Order: sequence, then C-alpha cells, then structure tokens
Amino acid sequence: MHVQMAEAKAAPIERQLRELISHFDSLYRRLMLKRPPMVSNIEVSQQEIRVVAVLGRGPAIMRDLAGALNLALSTATNTIDRLVEKELVERTRVDEDRRIVQVALTEKGQRLHESFLECRLEMGRTMLEALSPGEREIFLELMAKMTQPRQSSVEN
Repeated sequence: MHVQMAEAKAAPIERQLRELISHFDSLYRRLMLKRPPMVSNIEVSQQEIRVVAVLGRGPAIMRDLAGALNLALSTATNTIDRLVEKELVERTRVDEDRRIVQVALTEKGQRLHESFLECRLEMGRTMLEALSPGEREIFLELMAKMTQPRQSSVEN
C-alpha cells in the first residue's frame, strides 16, 4: 500500500520535472539566440562571455576567477589568454605578492560587458512583462528559493 502511495506521489513530480526541463530548454535556447553584438567584429565564445560577465563585477585574481566559474585554473588561464589576445582583458601582478596575477576588463572589454548586460536586461524585461506585478513577485521569490544552496539532510 505504501508503495502505491509513493508511486502516486512520484507521478506528479515526474511530470512536473519533465515540464521544468522543457521550460529550461526553451529558456536556454531563447537566451542563446540573444547574444550581445560583437565589439569591433571580435568573436567571443560562451566561455569567454562568462569570464567577461564575472570580470564585469570587478578585477579578480586568477584562482578566484577559476573558482567563480567552476573551472580548472589551466582552463581559466587559457580563456584569459584568448581574451588578452582580443584586447578584452589585461593581466597585472599584485604589488604585495608578485606571484599573484590579477585580471581585469580593458575599456574594450568593459564595452562588451555593458553590451551583454543591456542584452540580458532587455531579455529579462521581455520575460517579466508577460507576468502581472503579483506574478513577478512570486516568480522572483521562487527563483530565489530555487537558486539558494540547499542544506543536505542526513536521514537517520
């Protein structure tokens, strides 16, 4: 009897899970279609856009940048190498410890970041305008709840 009840409870969540994944897929496709315009005809990869987005918040040391992007330090370094070649990022050494490398957006990189941010804001505006003010508040509350790190519970 308990097995049937558990299966009955699982059925709606399985349907909802499939629906959620479908919405995520649609949202991802929608987001990928709205890439920021190229700056001076420079192509940037999704990985490079992620780095520009993080550095748009301010300069970072390589270890922290790699951690923020959940990348190996070598992968982050290779991405930074490409962005330096494109004149979007610059490297500097920290005076207090010359072994530490800090990276920051150049003026050109900042323009790309601002363009990307404008694109994201417009996308968000389009999505939120489809909702009533009350629905927006509920949506934002739910998004905050879903994006908070969860405490893992250990059952005894």
